[in-house]
Amino acid sequence: MAVLTRSNRRTNRQGTAMDHVRLESQDEAVRRFLLSLKLEDGGTMLEFNGQPVACIMPVAPPTTTGDAEWTDAKNDRRCDLLERKYAGMLTVEEAVELHTLQEEMYRYVDRVAPLPLEQVRRLHHELLRKAKDAANS
Repeated sequence: MAVLTRSNRRTNRQGTAMDHVRLESQDEAVRRFLLSLKLEDGGTMLEFNGQPVACIMPVAPPTTTGDAEWTDAKNDRRCDLLERKYAGMLTVEEAVELHTLQEEMYRYVDRVAPLPLEQVRRLHHELLRKAKDAANS
């Protein structure tokens, strides 16, 4: 159920393959229901009035550590899967593979080119202080 319990850090990053929902913030009945679903052998299809509305699938554990290199071959495969996704032809297995590749790419980017969040926070606080000073004068 890792897809349902991801941190908010990746939720808003553009290019994320799917939305992430923090399961611990849901009602107890919802948590029990979701945790009771079968995830082996491809997951569970949720239906409403006989129509599929959602697919809950297992997420493969990362096959690499955060130190793995991001290769052209991995990026080419990720791009192929994204094209299949937007063409509406992505299988469940490919969706899991895409999610895994996306997460691996994000870990690699965070390692080799982390966003300068601390500098941005300092600038934001400085601008807020200047705006407050200007409003008070």
